Amino acid sequence: MTQLRCLWMVRGLTMAALLAAASLAPEARAATINDCDRIASHPADPDKVLPGFERKDIDLPKAEAICRADLAAEPRSARTTFHLGRVLYYQKKTADSISFLERAAAMGYRQAMFVLGFVLFDGSQVPKDDCRTLDLWQKSLALQHPWTGAYLVDAYLDGRFDQCGFKLTDAQMQRYVELTTSKIPYGESEGRMEKVTARLAARAKVSASVAAPAAAEIVKPFDPAKYSQVVTECDRLASHGEDPNRVAPGHERPEIDLPRAIEACRAAVAADPKNPRLNYLLGRVLGYSGRGAEGIANRKAAVEADYPQALFVIGYITVFGMNQQPKDVCQGAELIRRSAFQNRLAGQLGFPRYVLSGMFDACPVRKDTQEMLGFVAAARKQIKGDYYQQLLVDSLEQDLKKR
Repeated sequence: MTQLRCLWMVRGLTMAALLAAASLAPEARAATINDCDRIASHPADPDKVLPGFERKDIDLPKAEAICRADLAAEPRSARTTFHLGRVLYYQKKTADSISFLERAAAMGYRQAMFVLGFVLFDGSQVPKDDCRTLDLWQKSLALQHPWTGAYLVDAYLDGRFDQCGFKLTDAQMQRYVELTTSKIPYGESEGRMEKVTARLAARAKVSASVAAPAAAEIVKPFDPAKYSQVVTECDRLASHGEDPNRVAPGHERPEIDLPRAIEACRAAVAADPKNPRLNYLLGRVLGYSGRGAEGIANRKAAVEADYPQALFVIGYITVFGMNQQPKDVCQGAELIRRSAFQNRLAGQLGFPRYVLSGMFDACPVRKDTQEMLGFVAAARKQIKGDYYQQLLVDSLEQDLKKR
C-alpha cells in the first residue's frame, strides 16, 4: 500500500497534518541492518528490522558508542538517528537526545514522532508541551503508527489537548483506537487498549442515555428518610459544613482528627453499610489522609444512592483526578450534572460554569441551555442574599442567554 493510500485511510486529521505527514521522507524505512539495530532497537517500533530490546536489557554506554559510529557511517539513516536519541534519553542526556529525536522525526521516522511526542507529554525530562505532542501525534497517526491512536484518544479524553483547539468526534476516536487494536495484540498493551476501549464504551453508553429530549428526563429527589438519620461519632467528627444532608455540625479539613474520624466512620459504615451519608464521610476522611484509593468503593456507594453532596464532590475530584480518584472528565461531568438535579447548589452553579468554559466540550454529557438556565434559577432561590453568589448567578444567566 502506498503512503498516499495510508494517509487517505486515516480520515479526520486536519489537512495541514496530512500534508505535513505526506512530505516526510520515506527514506527512514531503509531496512539495512547495522550494529545499532542489534543493540538498541525498540520492541514497539513498527519499522524495526530486529525484534528489539527493553530499556533494562540495553547496555546504554555501549549502545551509544555503537549507534554514534553507525550514524557517522550513514548519517541519513532516520532509524539509527532514532535509536541514538532513545539510548541518550535513557541516560538522561536530554538535550542531546531531543536533538536526535527531532532530527529523526523530521526525516519521517514515525516511531520518533510518537516517542518525541510522548517525551513532551510526559514532561519528566523536558517541560510539558501538549500542543506540540498533538502536532507530532497527528503526523505519526497520519502515517498509521499503530500505538498513536490509543495514546492520542486517551490523552484527548483526559482534556490534555483542550487548550490546543482540537476536537474529535466519537466516530473519529473509535477509528483511531481501532488503528491500535487492529495491529497490536491486547497482551502487549499492558492494559492501555482495554482502558481506552472501555472509556469509549462508557461514552457510548452515556450518549445513549442522554439522547432523549431533556423534558423526558425525570429525576427522583434524594430521600434521606430512607436511611438512618441517627447521629454517629462519624457524623460528629467528619461532617462537611456544606453538605445539605448532614446531621451534625460540619468541620473543615484542618479541624478533623483524621485517624480518629477514619476509625469512627469505618465502624459506622460496618454497622450501616448502605447508608450513603456515612459512606461519603468515610471516603472524605480517607481522601484527606492521602488514602483515597481505599475509599473508592465508599464513594461509589454514596454516588449510586444519589447522595447530593457525594455527586458533586466525587464528580469534582473525578474531573480533576484528585484524592487518588481515577481522572475521567466526562464521568465527572455527568456526576456534577446529577448533583444539580439533586438541588446541590455547587452543581447548579458549577456545571453551567464548566460548560461555558469549554471543559466538557469533548464529553457526551447533555449541555442543554434551557436546562442549565433552570439550574441557575434554582440556585438563585438558595443563595439568600450572598452578594458574591448573586454576582455569579447573574453572570451565568447572562452568558447562558447569549449561548
